[in-house]
Amino acid sequence: MNVCILGDARSIHLQRNLSGLAQLGLDVTLLTHNPALIPGVRVERFTIPALSWRYSGRWRHRWRRYLIECLQHFDVVNVQFLHDWGFTADILERGCLVATPWGSDIHAPPGEDAPTETLIEARMRLLQHAGLVTAWGPTFAKHVAQFADLSPDAIAIIPLGVDTNLFDPRRYAASAAVCHASSPGRSAPAARADAEEASLAQYRVGFMKGFRRVYGPLDFLRAMAGVLKTLPCVRCTLIGDGPDLPTCRQLAVDLEIDHALEWMPSQAHASLPSIMATWDLSIMASACESFGVAALESAAMQVPVIATDVGGVRDAVIHNATGLLVGPPGRPEALTRGMIRMLSDPEARRQMGVKGRDRVMQDFEQRKMLQLWAEAYDKALEMRSVMV
Repeated sequence: MNVCILGDARSIHLQRNLSGLAQLGLDVTLLTHNPALIPGVRVERFTIPALSWRYSGRWRHRWRRYLIECLQHFDVVNVQFLHDWGFTADILERGCLVATPWGSDIHAPPGEDAPTETLIEARMRLLQHAGLVTAWGPTFAKHVAQFADLSPDAIAIIPLGVDTNLFDPRRYAASAAVCHASSPGRSAPAARADAEEASLAQYRVGFMKGFRRVYGPLDFLRAMAGVLKTLPCVRCTLIGDGPDLPTCRQLAVDLEIDHALEWMPSQAHASLPSIMATWDLSIMASACESFGVAALESAAMQVPVIATDVGGVRDAVIHNATGLLVGPPGRPEALTRGMIRMLSDPEARRQMGVKGRDRVMQDFEQRKMLQLWAEAYDKALEMRSVMV
């Protein structure tokens, strides 16, 4: 099958999916505004052709012809994230298009710029006229259906998968104790000091969502301050970058908890398991989420998740089984209570860790999700042939 994806090549989740589809034998091309090297995938820049004998007429006309040729050349075109690609209802009649919203293209997260009414209407029409619409989970599918006035039953559920060979706690058990002692850029004496500090810490929690308002880093820091009053030996690793990082660092100083925090810049995806292997808990304080693949990656590492009860996180975390859902965002005291409860109960953490990995292996393993994508493309083609 000849498949064209329109999306952001910088997304690690898109990179993994496309490489996996190529390994399944699909001929995969990615059209993107931000080209990057992806093994097994042909990557081309999404660019409206310049004026020429082949592409004549005004810019909008050339854009329209470019999209039509794309639909006619590939068996399936899959829009991943509802960017302003330019598809209209009459253009979509020329081929088979699968639409995959990601979340922020449906509802703007807190602190982010909202799309214009014109763009919202264009995204609604794209969903309404697509041959097939997919969503990460049932909760997000309901939001997509409400946004575009669709039936939730007509939306194919294809979650983001987890590479359970990479996210496997058995691979990192031996090195977990010294993971933080070898932080990049640390001198040998500082590394030894880190190792001594780590050996004194009874618990370690992690936050890896980054420092934007939507991910609730300020709420998390306030929650950590509450935890440290009861469990002063807790230590925390915070991973990522973002516009709110300076504010978060200052809040940590103001709360007098900076001594218990380790700040790490954004890490390569392949580096995360070795870091997570040292954690007792993973924390998600998000104000909204379309899914929660970070929670599934934690679960695959047998690390229970404490998360705000929002959106698609409900599909990733089973309350009291693989983690805790602790109420709406903006309530750090709920996060505090959840962390103290779980850190004080090692047997509950162990059981949740085992159940979490079992669930990921059963329902979210990457290879199984790739097979769902291949089946969805086949289904879209079958529906297209019936309509034609």
